[in-house]
This record gives sequence, C-alpha cells and structure tokens, in this order.
Amino acid sequence: MKQLFLRLFAVFAFTASASCALAQEGTSADELVQAALTGLRQIDENRSAELWDATSAFVKTRLPKAEFVSNMQRTRQTVGTVVRRDWASVVRIRYLDDSSGVPAGQYANVDFATHLNNDKTVFEKVSFRLEPGGWKLTGYVPRETQ
Repeated sequence: MKQLFLRLFAVFAFTASASCALAQEGTSADELVQAALTGLRQIDENRSAELWDATSAFVKTRLPKAEFVSNMQRTRQTVGTVVRRDWASVVRIRYLDDSSGVPAGQYANVDFATHLNNDKTVFEKVSFRLEPGGWKLTGYVPRETQ
C-alpha cells in the first residue's frame, strides 16, 4: 500500500510539474482564445477605450487613443448583432526583423466564425503580440469571407 501511495505521489508530482511547465505565459492557445474573447466582448460593449489599455505599445505609438476608439467603433458597426462566436484557428507567427512594418517578435491571430442574428456568418480576426506582460492586442479585422 505504501509503495502504491509513493508511486501515485510520484505520478502526481510529475504531472503537476509538467502542467506548470506547459502553463508558461504565452504558450497556450486557450490563453489566446480567452484574450481574444475578452477583447471582442469589450468591442461589442463599445468599451474600446478600455481595450486601448491592453493594446501593444507599438500600436499606441502609431495610433492615438481617440483614433483607435473611433476605428474600432466604426469597424464593429459593420458586423451587426452577434449570436455566437466559434473560434476557428489560432496561428502564431514570429517576425525576426521589422522589414514587414511591425517590430520583431512573436505574434498570434485568433480567427472566429461569428454567427449573427440575421443568420449570416462573418469572420473576425483578433491579432496579438507577446510582450513582457502577456499577449497584447495589435488588431481587429472583421470580414465576410474566410
């Protein structure tokens, strides 16, 4: 019985340490999906000014807060009333230099199939950059086709 307990404890200890290793900031697709849903909820509720606080530093240097809020509101109006969002994909991208117009670093796009109250489906992409404080929003793009 004692050996069984020791084995179970060893398995638990190994599993717990493996879980902690996997839960490092920026490694989880679930973390990205949740961050995207939180951002989309803020956009839906016309709280883009709050979303600005969670935006990547490089976006803030290129886009004043008032313009960011105005762009988000205008863009979101094109979507309509959301009934349900289903995440479709999480894609991570590493830029090694800033030749693409964005700073080097780890980026991610979370794509959603968004079902509207008029029985239409649109696709929403929420983009992030991994920074010392976690994933920071870099963009939001709704579109009619995938």
